[in-house]
Amino acid sequence: MRSLAPLATMALAALAAADCRAEQALADGGTDLYFLVFLRPDPGRKHIEPAEGERIQAAHMANIKKMADEGILVAAGPMEDRPTTISGIFVFKAPSLAEARSIAGKDPTVTEKRNTVDVHPWLGPKGIGAAYSQWKKEHPGAEDAMAAHVLCILRRGPAWTGGPRAGDEHAAFVDSLRRSGLLAAAGGIDGDPDLCAICVFKTDLVDEAKRAIEKDPAVGAGRMAAEFHRWWTADRVLPW
Repeated sequence: MRSLAPLATMALAALAAADCRAEQALADGGTDLYFLVFLRPDPGRKHIEPAEGERIQAAHMANIKKMADEGILVAAGPMEDRPTTISGIFVFKAPSLAEARSIAGKDPTVTEKRNTVDVHPWLGPKGIGAAYSQWKKEHPGAEDAMAAHVLCILRRGPAWTGGPRAGDEHAAFVDSLRRSGLLAAAGGIDGDPDLCAICVFKTDLVDEAKRAIEKDPAVGAGRMAAEFHRWWTADRVLPW
């Protein structure tokens, strides 16, 4: 686990604008702007034959490789939820939100109307995908090892009132989780009226992540509300 410094105090000023940038300044390594793409099941999704599903999946995997080779995709993987509310996630490095949406919309699972895209700017930790990319260069042709994580989405709760308090408390709490070695990545969702932040736990046990997040003062007070998903991605992708 890398040793990272506490959250920078300059993030707290941004929180006063009530835009939910709760973990905006994360660590010595700093933050980076990513675009988090939730691939959600298309409401019009129809039954298809297995062979057609395999064709679409093969095209989807080829597109993932293409985006990774182009340096756009730094992380990806499916969800394991039942019922499925999010099919999978892309994490992009892209010039703009509009371009991230355009790129995501060209994925075969979207063009074939299996999924829709829900894209958010994410102020996550620097280095997502860096260790994995280096490992792939050193081990060409090696098969990826997949790792499961609990991904927690934090939304504005019923008691959200704006101002810095919820963000201050949450940022300090997230930093304590990081220093305790419980998190693989975390960061604020930028400029969203509903979503506040993402925390990715090292554990794959949802109950364990829930017990941790319940101790968040902002969650306990109802200023933030948490939802949990089990996410698979390649090992070495997440930086903490």
